[in-house]
Amino acid sequence: MFILSFNPVQATMRLIPDRPGHVLLRPAFLTCAALLAAMLVSHAHAHTPSASAQADSQRWRNANSDVGRYTRGHIDLLKAERGRTAGDPALNIGAFKEDSAAPELTQEAARKALLTLHADLLAEQAISGLEKSARNIQLLSLQQATHKLWIEAVAAKEQLNIHKRLAEASSVSLELARRMEKVGNWGRNRLVEVEISYQSARNQLLLADQAAFNARQKLFGQIGSDQWRLPNALPKPTHESGIPELLIPLEQQHAELLARHPQFSLLEKQAQYYERIVGPDMLEQWRQQLDQLLGSSTSWTSTIPTLDRTKMLWNHDLDKAIKARAEVLRMRLKTNSDLQQAREHLRAAHTQASDILNKLHALYGTAEEEALTRYNGMFISTWELIAKAQAKMQAELAVAQAKQSFWIALADMRALLAGAPYAGPGSSAGGPESNISSGKGH
Repeated sequence: MFILSFNPVQATMRLIPDRPGHVLLRPAFLTCAALLAAMLVSHAHAHTPSASAQADSQRWRNANSDVGRYTRGHIDLLKAERGRTAGDPALNIGAFKEDSAAPELTQEAARKALLTLHADLLAEQAISGLEKSARNIQLLSLQQATHKLWIEAVAAKEQLNIHKRLAEASSVSLELARRMEKVGNWGRNRLVEVEISYQSARNQLLLADQAAFNARQKLFGQIGSDQWRLPNALPKPTHESGIPELLIPLEQQHAELLARHPQFSLLEKQAQYYERIVGPDMLEQWRQQLDQLLGSSTSWTSTIPTLDRTKMLWNHDLDKAIKARAEVLRMRLKTNSDLQQAREHLRAAHTQASDILNKLHALYGTAEEEALTRYNGMFISTWELIAKAQAKMQAELAVAQAKQSFWIALADMRALLAGAPYAGPGSSAGGPESNISSGKGH
């Protein structure tokens, strides 16, 4: 083996015996040939006048600069070539397009646009406390759904951009494979494998484009305006110490939730009012009758007998007191259960996003850098380097999905604390009609 080492760029060319009488030239990357030519020209003109020496030196620097630009060899050369052309037309088929001059739709801009569209709710003059609480829950539900639609739309755009890069990388790989098959370095079977990978990446790009388009249109339909441009990515999750929703003790948080809930205080006052009217004796008779009813039912499938109201004093005030107290109890228990679920879901989503962002993504980045170093030292092939780069982009996709899950969980948590119904993990933001119907509360 004959080795030529060029220290200025840490590149290596190898002359490897292929078969008797033949030598196989395998460059660490293609532009090493330019660097070798520059070196040969420099030796050939070693004793020419200084002007020629300066020209030779400039050619050396130019060749050296070319090598430095194409650290990934075949891959970077094909990308540079692709940059001088229109690219792969098979990838320019998406429906998601934006006007770069349009204003960016921030969270606050989306909220203001929503409230402008529903200005009639702001103008309503609620007469009773119950009507006011119903209107407040309706507005909370609308804002919560719009916030989640905004998160989903921005996340879909971020994931679409990553899928575009993955598809472009697959396209460059396919072009390289076609050239290798054409000159006889590869058989048809290996080219077919790369073509399958390319078609899969193109299909994923189409799905991501449709998802981004649909998410954006849902958001625009919710706020009643489409003259906007979405942000490119969701922000990174904050440190857990910066999320007060996870720091406040559960009991205190639940008490604060009930205190600010639009309906709970009204139901509690209503229950206490009717309980004072009927008095403790009538309430005690009702509890005894209830115990008898429950005792007569021995299994899930047993028929529970109907209450015989003739055995006790009964009036409409007692009926209202029972109903109000039952609603208070159900709301207290449900909000407590929802709060525990929302806290744990938010904590898990934050842990997952932090792990992927700070650990897994960094590890993939390190693996890619190590692969690039090994590639430049000719220890691995171009295709192994491509695989590492694609794995890193898949990690970026996982980061984008984890960020979406975290911000959705935080939006659900904050809406619950404000008094809106809890959506729960895995739920999708609904349209305006579904939000209005959910304004009745828990």
